Amino acid sequence: MAINTTILLPGDKSISHRAVMLASIADGVSELTNLNDGKDVQSTIKALQACGALIENDDKKLIITGTTLSSPKKPIDCGNSGTSARLLSGFLSSQSLQFSLTGDDSLSSRPMDRVIVPLTQMGCHIESNNGLLPLIVDASGPLNGINYKMPVASAQVKSSILLAGLGAESSSNVSEINTSRNHTEIMLHHMGATITVMDRDIRIEPLSSSLEPITMDIPSDPSSASFFIVLTVLMKESQVTVRNMLLNPTRIGFMNILNKIGIPATISNQHHMNGELCGDVSVESSSVDGFEVSSYAIPSIIDEIPILSVLAAAGKGKTVFNGIEELKFKESNRVQAIIDNLINFGIKAYEQDNSLIVEGGTPTQMPTIQSFDDHRIAMAFVVLSIAVFGEYKLDNKACIDISLPGFFDTIEEMLS
Repeated sequence: MAINTTILLPGDKSISHRAVMLASIADGVSELTNLNDGKDVQSTIKALQACGALIENDDKKLIITGTTLSSPKKPIDCGNSGTSARLLSGFLSSQSLQFSLTGDDSLSSRPMDRVIVPLTQMGCHIESNNGLLPLIVDASGPLNGINYKMPVASAQVKSSILLAGLGAESSSNVSEINTSRNHTEIMLHHMGATITVMDRDIRIEPLSSSLEPITMDIPSDPSSASFFIVLTVLMKESQVTVRNMLLNPTRIGFMNILNKIGIPATISNQHHMNGELCGDVSVESSSVDGFEVSSYAIPSIIDEIPILSVLAAAGKGKTVFNGIEELKFKESNRVQAIIDNLINFGIKAYEQDNSLIVEGGTPTQMPTIQSFDDHRIAMAFVVLSIAVFGEYKLDNKACIDISLPGFFDTIEEMLS
């Protein structure tokens, strides 16, 4: 069965989180369309509403009236969203609030000391469960700016510090070891904050006046698009166009890898939306050979490694992903989740010297996919199963709602 279609996907998850947060304290009314419709962004919205944010749905538009936030009366449940937990820890601290953050079992096992350390240096008083959730944060006292060298490449940690810096008494500087996604920097600049980016050094000044409101049609999430692109690549005589997809250079490492291995994308209708580059992306089916990904490139494809592993599994030769340590601290240990599922499909995969190695070939059996309650693992291996066997068996469909509730509807649309 061939694919020949055009799809429009829900808005980028990272941008959606940041837009809702910053609009909640802007001076005026912000309007957001094509917001990501997954549970993670809903966790952020509910958290902000618990702090008094004025957020309402009007048809397909989210209307946010900026206001002064207050300390929530109850603990904030971040669900499965690491972005919510880490960004809110800094953002709510900038508003001098007292709050606690909780999450589900998966989120409660993910490291939070990476935000606890810098925020404590800034003057927050934080109690935790040995570096894990729940966090109990008292940011009611004055915050001081810091110069912080990132020990790991993490846009969430960087953003937490930058957001906290909005409410500090002096400027803060964050130095990255590798460039990570820069949506926070772009949005802060677009909304009137004083922020300077020089290579991997980012300097944020405390707000001297309120942020400006925004009106934004959020571009399609490239991480979500990657699943449908790989499905098209693996199907014979197929083509797909993803409309209005985010093309931020820090987010298209996936597209760069496709181009490197001989699967070029055609990009048209390029334009900027609130400082973010986006456009229409078209990809055709293609054969795949093994490839190697450097550790330097991993931050730009951290969410796409599961689906790239699927691409590698259906190709010829060996694929190596170097420097994959951070992948172990996502919604699941994604390194082990990828290996387990590939082995179940009859593909040789293993970890060696902090690298994930996939020896491509033809899957020999169609197992029940083990999602590990991880949306990206589930979607990646559904794509592999459909591309090879025309059907799938999955242990947990519900986990996909975290980021892309319409995943199966889009699959059906593409194959119809």
